[in-house]
Amino acid sequence: MKVECIDCDLNQAKKVCQILNLDKKMENQVINLAKKELERCNMSLTNPEILGDLWLKITGFINNDNPYKFIKKEFNDLVLLLENEIRKSIDSFETILNITIGSNLIDFAAKHYFDRETVKNLLLKNKELNLAIDHSKELKDKIMQSQSLLYIGDNCGEIVCDKIFIEYIQEMNPNLTVTYVVRGQPIVNDVTREDACYVGMDKVANIIDNGSYTLGTVLQKTNKIFKKKFFESDLVICKGQGNYEGLFNEKKENLFFLFMVKCEIVSHQLGVDTMSIVCMKNNV
Repeated sequence: MKVECIDCDLNQAKKVCQILNLDKKMENQVINLAKKELERCNMSLTNPEILGDLWLKITGFINNDNPYKFIKKEFNDLVLLLENEIRKSIDSFETILNITIGSNLIDFAAKHYFDRETVKNLLLKNKELNLAIDHSKELKDKIMQSQSLLYIGDNCGEIVCDKIFIEYIQEMNPNLTVTYVVRGQPIVNDVTREDACYVGMDKVANIIDNGSYTLGTVLQKTNKIFKKKFFESDLVICKGQGNYEGLFNEKKENLFFLFMVKCEIVSHQLGVDTMSIVCMKNNV
């Protein structure tokens, strides 16, 4: 957790107030609660852990454990409407990979702005998407060599593109069994089992939850089923910056991160521009 992350986490508290149209008194109470929690947080933890703890405090205070429920459905429905056009645009592994990573734009935990039109333009004008870090050839080779894939999901909306990507790679390698990972409970617009089934993910992959409430995946916070799958799977694809922040130090071979870089801290760490997309193999 970096000092700069505090503003981002506080911004999340403000977004919840705006989404639910809370009155000014309640909004001030939520923001003050968030400030107090962030002032005394353990800075040695990862930001996904910090925001997970803060999320529990905020949602408990407002008595609403899923404030993004309708927004998640809105963006799932949007990308579902675009699904046929997206499929028609796919002419290679590289194209569907870039679309899938580009769809990581749909993230209400980050500070960047986007709307329905932004998402539509990005997904349908996908030839303009280019990887700033490109380990796609290694990923493709591993997909062809693997029998088991653990795919760790991230946000609603983009999960439709995850589904299309999984279908594509299963055609490449019919022997590949895919397990799709969702959050243990709602947090921001991250995918839960309900969201995944809504877009048809259960038709292409086995779905498990990680048993965790953190924003992203922090291994020590996950359940035994997830841990077992994580270490035993031939290949792990980890979607989203929050999952990257939680797992990049793990000593796991054949672990690939697919995400859009959304903050200066990570862009500086990786040596790429903010809002660029990356397909990156983990350093073991």
